[in-house]
Amino acid sequence: MKKVAMTMGALTALTLLAPAAVYAHCPLCTAGAGVVAFGAAKLGIGATSVGVFLGAFAVALGLWLARLLKKRYLPRQKEALVILSFATTILPLEPVIADYTSLYIPFWGEYGKTLLINRFIVGSLIGGGLLLASPYLSKALALVRRGRMYPYQGMVITFMLLLSAAFVIEIAV
Repeated sequence: MKKVAMTMGALTALTLLAPAAVYAHCPLCTAGAGVVAFGAAKLGIGATSVGVFLGAFAVALGLWLARLLKKRYLPRQKEALVILSFATTILPLEPVIADYTSLYIPFWGEYGKTLLINRFIVGSLIGGGLLLASPYLSKALALVRRGRMYPYQGMVITFMLLLSAAFVIEIAV
């Protein structure tokens, strides 16, 4: 009985580890965004920049999970999974990584208005938006190159957008 259980466990592990297909948002891209976010936090990078990487990670995970489901159970299922993935990844981390700043808007009302902004949430929204924009930029680049693509073009564009955004945020803040 023990040999059967070990064999079944080994087959299950091999099935989960064997790649079935490569998509625009594959496990490699998802894991890459998560690793970069973890590395950034360990290196002392600001909460906004870490939010950029974790937001991209959450959106990539949602897109990847949406591709795994073959049947549509809900209208707008893909969008719902992306939002659910984003919420369940970012919101639990918000109390741990939160970093607040104030924004004074002088022309709002008679005396102006001061808003409290969570830098981590703003960064995660930027990262998620950049990840959603990267396939369109990849297609535009392919059109400019008359249908030809560079090797790993989608991944390179995605990571360059995320790294550039984090670099600009770190320099500006």
